[in-house]
Amino acid sequence: MPASFWAAYTIKLAVLAAVLGAIYALARLLRGNAFFWRAAQRHIVVLESTMLAPNAAIHMIRVGKRHLLLGSGGLSKLAELEPGELETIPRST
Repeated sequence: MPASFWAAYTIKLAVLAAVLGAIYALARLLRGNAFFWRAAQRHIVVLESTMLAPNAAIHMIRVGKRHLLLGSGGLSKLAELEPGELETIPRST
């Protein structure tokens, strides 16, 4: 085959690789920005979780300005924490 065929083939492959790379980079950039944008607007956030047994855990969540303690393994509300209570709870190290 003539050399011009291989040169044209190589150029087409390089252009295709550049277009696919640009699409990939743009998708990663847009997905990253969407993640941070959505994270700022979350209404329910899991603050902490602690496993008590294989099928039981306690979760501290924030819903708006409220803080709740939920027990899983038959999800139930254990307590609602007042804003000042979080500062008085000692943290383990």
